[in-house]
Amino acid sequence: MPGNQLVTVLLLLLHGLSAMLLLGAVTHQVLALWLPAWGRPHGWWQSLRAVHPERYVRAVVVLFCLTVLLGAINYAPFRVFARAQYLDAHLPWATGIFDVKEHAAAIGIAVLPAYWAVWREPTSAAARRAFTTFLAAVAWWSFLVGHVVNNSRGL
Repeated sequence: MPGNQLVTVLLLLLHGLSAMLLLGAVTHQVLALWLPAWGRPHGWWQSLRAVHPERYVRAVVVLFCLTVLLGAINYAPFRVFARAQYLDAHLPWATGIFDVKEHAAAIGIAVLPAYWAVWREPTSAAARRAFTTFLAAVAWWSFLVGHVVNNSRGL
């Protein structure tokens, strides 16, 4: 494997790892907001929800930015090799959903300052739920689309 391809694969693995960490943090946060545990947690479902959602804010912001940054670094080789040589010609639907993924991630980055603000200042629970749920939806959509497109030909 040539050096450039090795770097690209390593960056893609880091991108996937940061996306998985982001999913864990934002999913815990959403569950704690929408379905808080009551009493002392017993069982895995209540333990999953028995977290302090405010403790995940910094991790979500850092991991969202890191994941988007690593995706942007990987975008040039993807655009030149995978998308241009295969996806555009053979799987235009994959190109389409990947474009939606890119736009969703960009909107997510734009929403991060508002997300940070509603968690830093005393505000309504509805605002916290709205921003956190939106970022969770963007993170899950991007993760799933990334896997579908990556596995469409084992890119």
